[in-house]
Amino acid sequence: MKKDFTYWLRWVAILPGALIAGFLSTFPLHWLLYIAFAHNGTFLGFIELPPGANISIEYAIYPFVVAIVFVLAGSEIAPMYKFRTAITLAVLYIMFAIGAFSLGVKSGYEFSFGVRSAGPIIGLLIGLYSVRRKEKNLPPSSVEPSNPFKE
Repeated sequence: MKKDFTYWLRWVAILPGALIAGFLSTFPLHWLLYIAFAHNGTFLGFIELPPGANISIEYAIYPFVVAIVFVLAGSEIAPMYKFRTAITLAVLYIMFAIGAFSLGVKSGYEFSFGVRSAGPIIGLLIGLYSVRRKEKNLPPSSVEPSNPFKE
């Protein structure tokens, strides 16, 4: 594989691209939920929910969507080693979450763990599974070499 400027640019763009994609994924999610709940407080016009339920649903789903899009977008940007890149992004996401948690504990913030806490973990695992499954279905000519230092 010829390693030209775009090859190296894609490696540099992985983290910013994954972060931007994760952030931008919240907009369509918000719009879909807004449209779904726009029928006089009912979900799609026939499932009646209590007032304000759309906010709690959105609050619970956001971390899941951001985590899965972060991993999937970053692995798609990577020119090679997509599964390894996905694992690296998942580890970075977890390290950031642990850092934010420890900073919150030092600041005296009280945490409550629930569905929202499980969302990113489930999103990361589904993203990793999806990247791995997609990588396994690739034709043999596009499989990563076993030794990355060998050309």
